[in-house]
Amino acid sequence: MKLLVMSDSHRNISRMLYAAQQTMPDVIIHLGDHISDALELQQQFPNATYYMVKGNCDAYDGGAPELVLALDGVRIFITHGNSYGVKRGLDALAAEARRREASLALYGHTHQSLIRQMPGLWLMNPGQMERHGGVRIASYGIVSISGGKFECRIEHLPL
Repeated sequence: MKLLVMSDSHRNISRMLYAAQQTMPDVIIHLGDHISDALELQQQFPNATYYMVKGNCDAYDGGAPELVLALDGVRIFITHGNSYGVKRGLDALAAEARRREASLALYGHTHQSLIRQMPGLWLMNPGQMERHGGVRIASYGIVSISGGKFECRIEHLPL
């Protein structure tokens, strides 16, 4: 099973569609900040299963602030991350993911991609789907799951 993980799309639907077409995922996860973009992507790329959570820019959009998914034997905690202070550190996020018995936590909010292994837990931030003045790189995450095991990687969008 292949998961496409995106966050902080901020109306960059063409980049989201590019990522979906490149990866042909089974599941698309949007980690907030313009989850309406994921709904629009769903119209253009309908063959995947979609999960999305609200970010700090989604105050008026429906949706849950966090979810726990069980996909092919892997328990995944998904959140935007702002409620756990991820810009200041990852301890609160890791503690909540462990409390929910997740082996993988997916989050956004910082606009910076990251994959980090901790004891009994992996954390992944796919980065953002936008660029700011050429300083930041647009990116997304891929999670491949098979038989209860998973691998994470970050892909960067072309300039």
